[in-house]
Amino acid sequence: TGRISNKLFLLKIILLILFLNWQIYLIFIYKHPTLDVEVYPNTNPSPPIIKGVSLGQTFLAKRNGLAKIEVMMGTYGRENNRDIEFSLWELRPNKKLVRKIIVNARRIRNNLYNEFKFKPISDSQGKMFYFQFSSPDSTKDNAVCCWLNNKNIYSNGQFILNGAQQKADIVFRIYAQRPIIQELRTLVKNNSEIMGNYWALVIGIIFFELIQIVAFIWLLNWLFSFIPSRVLP
Repeated sequence: TGRISNKLFLLKIILLILFLNWQIYLIFIYKHPTLDVEVYPNTNPSPPIIKGVSLGQTFLAKRNGLAKIEVMMGTYGRENNRDIEFSLWELRPNKKLVRKIIVNARRIRNNLYNEFKFKPISDSQGKMFYFQFSSPDSTKDNAVCCWLNNKNIYSNGQFILNGAQQKADIVFRIYAQRPIIQELRTLVKNNSEIMGNYWALVIGIIFFELIQIVAFIWLLNWLFSFIPSRVLP
């Protein structure tokens, strides 16, 4: 009947509005981890992280919202079980501890990136940081290490071993929490010769959203076609 059709149409409109709001939230509001700095490839392992050894890397954060650091680490092909302390320091104007994580060596994946997540640092852009590993209870037979690049390929930071700078860099990635739209703007700005200008980005997003809306409406119509009319008053 016409009354049932009107109710179905109203329900479709409500679902479509919810879908559009969800898309807006994901693109313009929700902050995703986006790659900020990447230093690779690996060439050799660091000394084992044991009692009396601390090692880490200084780096420059390019964006606000620093929230995750991934470090390529090694386990020497064995299972280790000592606790490892990951600490993050802001270096300037005065060195201060800003984040600290304790992780057991059992969780370290061999020859792969291991992630260290923490509460985002909202004002990280343009600041120098230092992440450090230590493990007072580890021994040579029960310890992990970090992978290094001994070519000193990262100009905005340095590998630090027991407080002294070394001519090498840890293999790592830095992530900042940002909305997708900000990341897309950065991609367009850095690759304008390939991706065009900002308005091309806007048109592309609109076109992409229109495709999703059409697909969602088609899906709704298909799903509603299975609803028997008797289930609605």
